[in-house]
Amino acid sequence: MALEQDIADLIKSANQLTDTVDGKVQDITAHLNQKKQEIDTKLTAKEQAVDAKIASFQKALPLGPNMLSDTKHFAHINAGQPEGTAVDVLQSHAAPWSCFYYAGTEGTSTLTKLNPSMLAQHGLLPNDEFKTRALGGYRSESNTYYGSDFKVIVLDVEITKGMTSDPDNGHLFVFNQGCPTYTGWNRGEFLTQASCWINVLESTGSLYFVPSYNRSAYIKVDGSDLNKGWQYKRAVQTGWGGCHQPRFIGLGKMKVAIALPYVGMGDHGDNMIWADSVGHPYSHVGPTVAEGV
Repeated sequence: MALEQDIADLIKSANQLTDTVDGKVQDITAHLNQKKQEIDTKLTAKEQAVDAKIASFQKALPLGPNMLSDTKHFAHINAGQPEGTAVDVLQSHAAPWSCFYYAGTEGTSTLTKLNPSMLAQHGLLPNDEFKTRALGGYRSESNTYYGSDFKVIVLDVEITKGMTSDPDNGHLFVFNQGCPTYTGWNRGEFLTQASCWINVLESTGSLYFVPSYNRSAYIKVDGSDLNKGWQYKRAVQTGWGGCHQPRFIGLGKMKVAIALPYVGMGDHGDNMIWADSVGHPYSHVGPTVAEGV
């Protein structure tokens, strides 16, 4: 009996020790979790502070000139035509702009230039983002937006036949503007940025629009942007690529408005930016109208 009692006491003591150890483990785990939460909270606060500093720095950065010219009034787009007039896209561009269907691509496309007072009647009513970040305050029908002096381009594009080498993808180059050379394309240990305002009114098929391509950071506009109203699109890359070659790619139909395209140095983050160029010789060389440029 004494041996059995000793065994029972030993088992009881072992169970009590196990309970004690389990309790200590739980206490240690709870303490570690608490410390982890405290550290995570501090790290999150530090990250938020760093992000705020970066955002503040990006907003304070000087804004360089636009490497594109004629992006405010598009004076050489639909030149001589009344605003609101749809013009065949191939007839709408004049230097420094160029436009062409590439490598067997076929389609029917028009371009219309608008001033801000015409937006609503063309289905481009400014949403809150566009009104608060780009347009001046609304005044009247005759002086629509206070201090707003820029034009909007509407591209109504249908590509019905693809390239000879790729029948499923047509390429319509629009707003091409030069092939400047540097130390080397796709080189440079500095940041460059591209941005624009877009509004997609129609989208069918595989067709999509790339308002910034090759020379500047890649921006894509497609069917996912349909009916979202005005959006500010931006992208950043390292250095400069080759030719400035915005284009429509694919097959189908797309109607999209674009305003205030900008290509320049630096990275201003999500802050809305735009600047004019400082003259043709500084910002770029004139485009060659031949296909592929």
